[in-house]
This record gives sequence, C-alpha cells and structure tokens, in this order.
Amino acid sequence: MNRRAALRLGVGLGAGTFLAGCGVQTGSGDGEGDSAYPQRSVELIVPFAPGGSTDLIARTLGKAIEEPLGHSMVIVNRDGAAAAVGTKEVAAAQGDGYKIGFPPSSLFTLTPQLVKNADTVSLDDLRVVIGLTVENIVLVAHKDSPFKTLDDVIALKDSGRRITYGHSGVGTGAYFAQTAFYKLAGINAADVPFGGGGPAVTAVLGKQVDIGASQPAESMRLVESGELRWLGVFSQQRSPSLPDLPTAKEKGFDLTVDQARFIAGPKSISDDAVTALQKAFREAVKDPEYDAFLKKNFIDRFEVEGAEVASKIKGDFDRYKVLIDRFGLQPK
Repeated sequence: MNRRAALRLGVGLGAGTFLAGCGVQTGSGDGEGDSAYPQRSVELIVPFAPGGSTDLIARTLGKAIEEPLGHSMVIVNRDGAAAAVGTKEVAAAQGDGYKIGFPPSSLFTLTPQLVKNADTVSLDDLRVVIGLTVENIVLVAHKDSPFKTLDDVIALKDSGRRITYGHSGVGTGAYFAQTAFYKLAGINAADVPFGGGGPAVTAVLGKQVDIGASQPAESMRLVESGELRWLGVFSQQRSPSLPDLPTAKEKGFDLTVDQARFIAGPKSISDDAVTALQKAFREAVKDPEYDAFLKKNFIDRFEVEGAEVASKIKGDFDRYKVLIDRFGLQPK
C-alpha cells in the first residue's frame, strides 16, 4: 500500500483507529499517553525575592523533582506584599497544573491579623497539594550580650529594664513570637522592624538592638562563627534539628510559632495534576542532596497531606488570635 492510500485509509477508519494500529496512544483520559500530566515544564511560583529560605528550598527541590516529574520545574520569583502577590497569581492560574506555588503559612495565619490593609489571599482560593517543610523561630543574641541563655532573658521580668528587639516585619513569625513572648514574660520591650530576616540578624550583629529572632538558616553562619548565639526556640517541642535548644514552652510559656511551607495550586487544579505532583514530590524529597540541604539549614520536614496542612493553618490562626486579642495587638 502506498503512502497516499494509507493516509486515505487512516481517514476512512478514523484517526484514532489508524494510529492505534500503529502502536501510538491517543490518550483516552485514563492518564496514559498524550493526555498524561505533565507534558511540559511546570512553573513553581516562589512568592519571595531570591536568596531567602523559601527560594532556596524550592531551588534545591526543583532539581530533585525533574526525574520523577519527567519534566523540569522552573522557579519563578514573585516578591511582594508578604507573599500575597505571587500567591494571588497562583490562585488566578488555570487549573491545568502548569503553574503552582510555594506559599508560607504566615500569609494565612499572621498577615491577616497583624498587617493593616493587608493584601491577603484566602486558603479557600487554593488547593493544597502537599506539605513540605517547617522552620522554627529562634531567639538570637550577640556574643557579648548579657543574655547567655533563655533564662537570662526571662529574668528581666519586673527588672524595670527596657530592651529592644529586631524582627523581619510586622506580620512575620519573628515579630509575633517575640512580641507575644515578652508580653507573656512581663518584659518591657520595644520592637524595631527591618526589611527581612537578614537585615534583622545584621542589626543584632551590629548591636543596634538587644536581641532578635530569625529562622535558623538566616543566622546559623554567624552562630557557627561564634558572633551570635541562639537562646531558645518557639517550637512545640525540641526541634529534631536543634535538639539542645530549649523551647519557650518548656520554660512555662505556652507559645508555639513556626513557618510551614507547602505546595498549592489554584482551586480548579485537576485531580490528575494533583495526583502526579504528589507522586513526584514524594519521590523528590527522598533525594540525598535535598536531605543534606534541610539538615544543614536546620529545616524540619512537614511532608503531610493537604488536609493536615489546612488543619495546621486553621489551628495556628486560632491560637495566634487568642494572644493577639489578649494583648490588644493592633494591625500596623
């Protein structure tokens, strides 16, 4: 049969029948062949500037996921409004799964309660794909500071001394953890905002403030060099990555503040895309380089289902609200 005749036969029998006879899958909607997701690279929106914890986690994991996903994952930074700009872009994306995001929990737990006129996005506008990481908040002091331990800070109660504390901005975990802690401990303290975790740590190093708070990765190099020291952590229990650091809770203060991160898509993202992404991420997190990165940066795993992520965010929002209301913290 010559080529022209074969083509006529293909049309007469129907393209699907002809191609199937040639061993080519046409995609029946069962997840096989050309209809299977993904067919091209996937865009992961990081709602922060390059270089921060969220960005570094995403880029490390982006390399690890290429093989299980079968395509590249392109990291795109969309900074602005405490992660709201990039996250809103994800919420407005098509449901085909080719644009997903990596938002922080603080966008849903603290920003709406503490930031005046906040440009917020609701978790109801998204579909959580999978949880990935959780970072703790640590108190940090200069090596020459009189605060050698968490007990030294607690001892300030009723001393009459007023201290200053640096943080990465209102609406962040570093701000709320310290503000709530000093009020619970009866310590006279004034907050000094900076434009991010890095500048806040630098302010502690330069003795511009008495004390500060950060995520461990933001201050670890200065702690390792001996310029700064960690005093305590605001985790529920001692962190696996910081086993020797006491928690505020074990000192008698029922205060847990952390930063969880998760993968999310628009509310309309397809079930097929979610299933494929979950499978790929579950393989990617086994990558030895990714594991080494987490350990080096004191980042704990939070690899849970979407329902558990949503439950944590709701629980954190409610817990934080109790303290915000109790101390009359007003949006700034």
